[in-house]
Amino acid sequence: MDFDRAEKLAVVKALIETIDLDEQYKVGELVYLDQLMDVLDFDSQFIEKAKRLNSEEAVITLKGLSDKKKKALIIMIDEMIEADGTVHEKETDFFVNLLKILG
Repeated sequence: MDFDRAEKLAVVKALIETIDLDEQYKVGELVYLDQLMDVLDFDSQFIEKAKRLNSEEAVITLKGLSDKKKKALIIMIDEMIEADGTVHEKETDFFVNLLKILG
């Protein structure tokens, strides 16, 4: 998937927030994040920039994604949620809210 820089920042922010929800970085999540870093072409410095992205700006950017990009994001978030083998309630809530945002 070819995200522009602003889109990629918002997507990475959503991915990192998904990892942070249960307040534990687990091996499966980190392995999947590493795979996404290769596929989407970003590094740890980019992750830090994404973390600093204003949440409201990220939401506006995510809402503006094409349907194809929204589907890709949903798949990535779903995979990240399941990457550690357990689905935390906060992750489920985040996913439901994301689906509502992407509407």
